[in-house]
Amino acid sequence: MTIPEAVLVEDPAVQAVWKPVVGEGVPDLAAQHVLASTLVGLGRAGIAQRLSEEDWTGLADLVPAGGVPHLVRNVLRYLEIRGVVESDGIRWVGAEPAPGCEDGGRWRLTGRGAVLLSRVGESLLGFYVEAYGPVLARIGGLLDGTVDYGVDVERDTEALGRRCEPMTISFLARLLGDLMARRGARSVLELGCGTGGLALHMARTDPEFRAIGLDIAEDAIALAERRLAEVDLGGRVRFVVGDAFQPDTWPAAAADCDFYLAVGALHEQFRDGEDAVVELLSRYRSLLAAKPGRVLLLAEPELQINAGDAEYYLAHVLTKQGFPQGRQAWLDVIAAAGLRCERVYAQPNVEFRFAFYEVTAGDPA
Repeated sequence: MTIPEAVLVEDPAVQAVWKPVVGEGVPDLAAQHVLASTLVGLGRAGIAQRLSEEDWTGLADLVPAGGVPHLVRNVLRYLEIRGVVESDGIRWVGAEPAPGCEDGGRWRLTGRGAVLLSRVGESLLGFYVEAYGPVLARIGGLLDGTVDYGVDVERDTEALGRRCEPMTISFLARLLGDLMARRGARSVLELGCGTGGLALHMARTDPEFRAIGLDIAEDAIALAERRLAEVDLGGRVRFVVGDAFQPDTWPAAAADCDFYLAVGALHEQFRDGEDAVVELLSRYRSLLAAKPGRVLLLAEPELQINAGDAEYYLAHVLTKQGFPQGRQAWLDVIAAAGLRCERVYAQPNVEFRFAFYEVTAGDPA
């Protein structure tokens, strides 16, 4: 077979278009989008959960019931190219396995893949791909006014709850347990509980832990209740639809809780200005004062408008949310509401840079 001559065409006009596109990382940006979407899809299909960093798994054991083996195999090959998985001895001829490798081989996660597909890693990807994906997909309509957030499109609140909870558990569960132990608290009212993951985790970990989870999103509470029905927690946890901003609508049992928790919920009130936040916290003050030693642990991200928080900033821009505030803004409104911030906790290397305000009613007026 005669090999034809290869000719390199260095057309200056073509290079003028493509060299800056490549130089500014446009192909890399597109690749990251595809990879993130693929990893989230791998989790949703149940394939990610069957892969291990330690053990090899055959293709037949990775394909979901009703799945398409050759499609799973070739997606895994793509992920192998991206350094997420590796195969055991499988060879390829073009897009197909070489003779003797038709069974699809065995697969396992690389070290990188184990991080990307960890509960926290995959949840962070899903936060944007799945929960905010419907909004990002219609950003053009939001910008030209043909789409209105809250009417034509919304973030996926159930996905938001599912994606946030592994991240929240990872950085909050131990801190919450330690603070409750120090305060002698056994029961929690969680404001904005989402799909209930933190309360369920704490109750499974501590047989004395009790909680009421409250959230305004009916679909998130419905999922929390379904999950609660799958475990026997002895009635120590319940979930209710309710408004964290309307304490007079909370269930009567909330009066017995000796610890309040709000994670990333109260900054929504900043969309109505600082006075609205002060007014809300002032109503909380009487509730905190009603039971000696009652504490509100206010967990809020400190949004910074910079490269580190750019995507989180955009998510708030597009969805008519109140903006997370810096530490001094929270300390100011806490003080203005007549409350006392006993301590502020922070943890390094955590996405969204949460600060945790330990708030009490302070001295009696």
